[in-house]
Amino acid sequence: MADRPIDRGPDPAGRPMRPPRATAETGVGRRTPGENPVERGQVDMSARTDGSTGSVTPPRAPRKLAPDLARGAMLLLIAMAYAGVYAGVGFGVDVSDDPPQDRLAALFTTLFLDNRAFPMFAILFGYGMAWMVSRQKARGTSDEEVRRLLRRRGLLLLLFGAVHAFLFFPGEILMSYGFAALVTGWLLLRSNRAIVRAAVVFTVFYVLTVPVTMIGMAVGNATQGAEAFALPGYLTVEDWIGRLVGLPMGPLFIAFGYPLLLLVVLGYRAGRAALLDDPAVHRGFLTKVAVIGIGVSVLSAVPSALSAVGVMSPDMITEGLYMGLQVLTGVLGGAGYAALFALWSIRLDRRPGPLTRAVAAMGKRSLTFYILNSALVTVVLHTDLVGVGDTVSGAGALLVATLAWSVSLVLAALLESRDRPGPLDELMRRGVYGGRTARRRAAERSAATRPEQK
Repeated sequence: MADRPIDRGPDPAGRPMRPPRATAETGVGRRTPGENPVERGQVDMSARTDGSTGSVTPPRAPRKLAPDLARGAMLLLIAMAYAGVYAGVGFGVDVSDDPPQDRLAALFTTLFLDNRAFPMFAILFGYGMAWMVSRQKARGTSDEEVRRLLRRRGLLLLLFGAVHAFLFFPGEILMSYGFAALVTGWLLLRSNRAIVRAAVVFTVFYVLTVPVTMIGMAVGNATQGAEAFALPGYLTVEDWIGRLVGLPMGPLFIAFGYPLLLLVVLGYRAGRAALLDDPAVHRGFLTKVAVIGIGVSVLSAVPSALSAVGVMSPDMITEGLYMGLQVLTGVLGGAGYAALFALWSIRLDRRPGPLTRAVAAMGKRSLTFYILNSALVTVVLHTDLVGVGDTVSGAGALLVATLAWSVSLVLAALLESRDRPGPLDELMRRGVYGGRTARRRAAERSAATRPEQK
């Protein structure tokens, strides 16, 4: 994700948008000498002219390390979460009779991985959406054109996710992000207060829906075991029909049973505050978020983790409530992880090593490598393909995911060395923004509607 433009553009009422007022508790919006990229001499102020439209495009500042580093690292955790499903040890599954190494793997994934990687990725998705809108507004793009771009992005994510779910992993997240963009994207053209109000509404909604969903999952796990949520196969016509019929269910289930919309909206607010653009400026606030968020999420996951490994034996309703607590506090865990990677990037940004650059390169191409990691894990672990998932169980599944991520890491570094985008990321960009002709027509539409907004 590239750096945010300095000018945030006007709000829907035509007033210049200002960063939020600083507070002693959060430090959000605090400006210190040297914070402005222009003051630090990091921005080339020579504006460029778009040859297709004749409009002046603000120059881009250097790309920030924190979001890319966080996305690249989270792709490993997401691959691990997917791998556990193929090995039959997904979230909430009882592994009390499994070997010690597999119980230890289940303990680790429940405390630190399940419903923690997904929330962080969702927050970063919302952050990127907020940055995209801010950049478009700084270029003078009309609100109507921004809405069009948001709709395109949401619809394309639904399309990419549908293909991914049909061919590989039905529980994938791209369709959910597309759904979230279509449902909540309009908030990016509203005030910060509107975004906060939406976050409050979604919080109340998920406090009610998540426990109900998790109780249902706990009942399914207790009565049917891992078969309750088994993945469809590849060998029969019924398998493919099941994959096709299940496509619309995935994003709806995630949007109802997991705090998806809340996470994306929190990302919008974080993007407005530019928390990851210059983490050194927000070090105090990010430190609090990392310590409190990760700490609370780990402690709240302990009952569910102990139940999974057989230390506790609650009834189905209580187990579902434990799982609901684990999922809800994943919001704090995801925010804490995002803050932690932002703080880590402060040090790494000064002198990034080869590994840091490779992880960030993967994060810059997150769409491509999210799907590649998922495809590699599927091919190796699915019982109808290579079929290793039948033999490796929990700990081995984590190893397979790590190896798949490592292969992607090498490919990402290779693309970075050649200054090439991820193929799917480039396809998404062209789908959202179009070619030269599409950009010219978009500029004409913005110019035609701009006087009406004054």
